[in-house]
Amino acid sequence: MESFLDRLLAESRAATRPPDDNVAAARGGSSTAAVPAAVDEPPPLTAPQGPGAPRIAVYDTLTSPPRIIAVEEKDLPALIASLAEKTYNSCREQGGQIPFTVIQELIENLLHASFCDVVVTVLDNGQTIRISDHGPGIEEKERAFLPGFTTATSAQRRFIRGVGSGLPIAREALQFLRGVLTVEDNLGGGAVVTIKLPSRPREEEAHREAPSVKLTTRQTKVLVLLMELGSAGPKAVARELGISPATAFRDLNLLEQKGLIHSLGDGKRGLREEGLRLLDSIV
Repeated sequence: MESFLDRLLAESRAATRPPDDNVAAARGGSSTAAVPAAVDEPPPLTAPQGPGAPRIAVYDTLTSPPRIIAVEEKDLPALIASLAEKTYNSCREQGGQIPFTVIQELIENLLHASFCDVVVTVLDNGQTIRISDHGPGIEEKERAFLPGFTTATSAQRRFIRGVGSGLPIAREALQFLRGVLTVEDNLGGGAVVTIKLPSRPREEEAHREAPSVKLTTRQTKVLVLLMELGSAGPKAVARELGISPATAFRDLNLLEQKGLIHSLGDGKRGLREEGLRLLDSIV
């Protein structure tokens, strides 16, 4: 039989034991169980709006103020596409020849800066583009041009098509057009990426020196495609123009024989200066 002393000791031990979670909750109290600390997560990537939205500054002449084009979109994929397209169109309106793929790769690269204070400046009749931001900057500038090198976070990788390929692809495409791509530190933090192609000859010189070559409409489209992409092989040309690879191969060979394009290896071709002058005279 349980004695009075045994019951007293049992009640004393029960009074000093911490209540379990269910009991504490039923009594309206809080559990003494340890709650894991919340892990800090980076804020989600969003498209900047209002004064923080990217801007394009187009200099029609160096003596007049630039035309400002604000680019606002509801999400990052739409912002990347819109900013690349409007930058390309601004260059083409000025007569520039910078390929769309180069512009797109560098606009996409702005994800590393979270599109912070982005300004795209169009100069030299569309032959120079300067892209500046106030993001974290690019510390290892030489390594940034190595294929596969990236500092993209997991959140940024959701939007970047080819991680670690943006700057290398852009520089390679520009080399075919005798262009250069440089990366510098921006004042107050961030980076400035500059794309520069050689200055175009005056319009009358371009028309006078344009080679006298007759091309079909399809062959002209092949030249235009090479100007936009920087370089391409038969498969890419066939896919973009909706023709067979055999037809694309024949057209590329014919254009090469006419001295308008040249082989770059691996089946790819790029425009020669004669091809650029011909396009200037007919496009």
